[in-house]
Amino acid sequence: MALIEFNNFSFKYNESEDNILSDINLEVESGDFVLICGPSGCGKTTLLSNLKKELLPNGIRSGDVKYDNCSVGDLDDLVSACDIGYLFQNPDAQIVTDSVIQEIAFPLENIGTPNEEKRNRISELVSFFGINEILHKNVDELSNGQKQLVNLCSLLVLRPKVLILDEPLSQLDPITSYKILSIIRRLNEEFSITIIMSEHQLDNIFPLCDKVVFLNNGQIEFNDNPRDVCKNMKDDMVYGHFLPSVCKIYKLLVDNNPSLANLDIPLNIREARRFLNKVPSDIITSSCNLEFSYDSSNETLIKMKNVYFAYEKHNLIIKNLNFDLRKGDYAAIVGSNGCGKSTLLQILTGLIDPIKGKVKSKKDLSVAYVHQNPMIHFSHDTVKEELVEDNENNSNFKNLVEFFQIEDLLNQHPYDCSGGEQQKIVIVKALLKNPDVLVLDEPTKCLDPISSKIISDKLKTLHNEGLTIIMVSHDLDFVANNCNRCLMLFDKTIQVDNHPKNIFVENNFYTTFVNRMVKDHLNCAVTIGDVAQIWNLK
Repeated sequence: MALIEFNNFSFKYNESEDNILSDINLEVESGDFVLICGPSGCGKTTLLSNLKKELLPNGIRSGDVKYDNCSVGDLDDLVSACDIGYLFQNPDAQIVTDSVIQEIAFPLENIGTPNEEKRNRISELVSFFGINEILHKNVDELSNGQKQLVNLCSLLVLRPKVLILDEPLSQLDPITSYKILSIIRRLNEEFSITIIMSEHQLDNIFPLCDKVVFLNNGQIEFNDNPRDVCKNMKDDMVYGHFLPSVCKIYKLLVDNNPSLANLDIPLNIREARRFLNKVPSDIITSSCNLEFSYDSSNETLIKMKNVYFAYEKHNLIIKNLNFDLRKGDYAAIVGSNGCGKSTLLQILTGLIDPIKGKVKSKKDLSVAYVHQNPMIHFSHDTVKEELVEDNENNSNFKNLVEFFQIEDLLNQHPYDCSGGEQQKIVIVKALLKNPDVLVLDEPTKCLDPISSKIISDKLKTLHNEGLTIIMVSHDLDFVANNCNRCLMLFDKTIQVDNHPKNIFVENNFYTTFVNRMVKDHLNCAVTIGDVAQIWNLK
C-alpha cells in the first residue's frame, strides 16, 4: 500500500468556476523522491497544500487524498504536525521567532517535548547540519540560504516521515542551491524520508528523483521515472522547454544526427560528458569562434562613487564600491546569498541612502523598481485595479497584458495568483510607468521556463528599443542569454565587471549547466544557443 494516495482528486477554490486540479491519481511510496513540475499556475502548490492538514486550502473537493491509509483531513493533529513537514518557497514566510535556536526549538515546544529530549534533538540536528556558528544569531542577520536551512531544521526536529518542499531553491544562489539539495538528497537516501518537491530549476533535481509528475492545467500529463519522462517530453513543442539543459543538447544533437538515437539520454553532467565522448568528432568540433565584449563608452545614467553601507554599525554590507550604470546596459548583479546584491539595487534607486559615498543620477531620469517579493507592490483587490492605477490612459496597457499572458488574471485578487503570475503582474505594473531604467530584483524567481522565456523576449525587445535594465538574479542561464554586462559581488564590493559569457566561461562552479557539460569540447560556449551556433545544430 502506498504511503500517499490521490484518488480521483479534484479541487477548486470557492470563488473559482474552474477546477485548479482535476482527476488526480497519484501514488507515492515510502522513501520516494518525487518531483512535481509544470507551468506557473498549473496547480503545483495547491496539490502540495492538500497534503498538509494545517494548510488545506478553502475550496470544493472531490475524491480523496490519503496519508498512511487515512484521509489527510482526518489525520490526528500530532501525526499531521510531526509526520508531514512542509517547507515554503519564501524562507521568511515560515520564521516565527527571533533567534535560530528559538526557531528550531519552537516546534518541539508546541508539542510539549520534555526539556532533556528537546536539547538532545536540537544538539543532534545542529551537529549534523554544522550550524553551530549561527545558532544564537538573530534570524534577520541570516542570508536566504541560511534561513531555508534553519526552516528545514525546524521541520526535521519533529522527525518527519515526509517532507513537502514548495520550490525551496527559488530564492537561492546556485552554490547554496547545491548545498540545500545535497542535504535533501541525503535525507532521502540515508534516512528514507519521503520527498515531494515542486521546482522550476530542474537541472539539479532530475538525476536525484525516482518519479517526475508533470502537471498542466491541473491534470497530470506525465508520471514516470525521469529518464522516460525526458524521452517522452523531448519532442513536444511545449513540454520540451521544461527539460534539463543536458537533455536539450542531447535532443539537438540527435535531431541533427539520427544515428545518435541509440545512445541513452543523459540526466546529469557526468552522463552528458560520457555521451559527448561517444559522439564522432566530425559532428562536434572543438573550435570556438565566439567573442563577447561590453561597450563601456555609453552615457552614464547613475554613478555610484566610493559607496559604503551597513544595516548595523561596524557590520558593512557594501564597502568602497564604484559603479556606473550606462545607457543601453542590460546588467545583472550576481553573487552569493547575503553578499549585498539587493542592497546595491536599493541604493542605486535611492530607496536607501549610503552611509558614505555619493550616488548621482542624470536629471529627470525615470526609474521603476520591482522588489523580489511581489506582494509588496499590491494594495488593491484585483489585478486590473493594480495595473490601471494612474495608468487609465496608458496605450501600452492592453499590449503588455496580452504579451505577458495575464488577461485571465485581471479579475483575480493578486494574492490568489501563483508566485510566477505575481512576478509577471509586477513587471507589467513597472513597465506601465514607461521608465528610462527598469530595476528588477530576481525577475525570474518562481517562473517556469515558458514564462521566463516570455519575460526574456519582452525585456529584450524593450532593451533594443532603448530601455536600460539592471537586475539581481540567481538564474545564470537567463543572465547568459540576455545580459550584456555582469557584475559579480564578493567581499562587499564588485569583484568582476564584464560580459556575462566571459565570466561564466572562466568559472568552474559559478557557471551554467551547458558550460559544464561542453567545457571539454567547447571552452567558449555558455548557452544552448552558443552550442547550436558552433556545431551548426537547428
